[in-house]
Amino acid sequence: MWGAIVALRGRYPRHLASLKDLWWTDESHTETLCALAVWRGDLDDGGLDPREEVSFQAQLAEYAAILGREAGGVDRAWTPGVPPEEWLADPPG
Repeated sequence: MWGAIVALRGRYPRHLASLKDLWWTDESHTETLCALAVWRGDLDDGGLDPREEVSFQAQLAEYAAILGREAGGVDRAWTPGVPPEEWLADPPG
């Protein structure tokens, strides 16, 4: 999933430019980015209805607006790279 999110950031750098470092510590950002990455993958793997693409682009633009509103202050923007330790840890059980 981390790789899919990095790819999403690479594909839409302008939309995700305001994504703050440590976004993965916020459940809302994590779940939104995972959903967008899976959705993008589904579209790329055979989305046949062009309305799906329009819907994805609209949702991406809305998320970009949310990120822009949250971007104030001195927080650092995220630079994609290797996943953090908590993404590499074995799940419990």
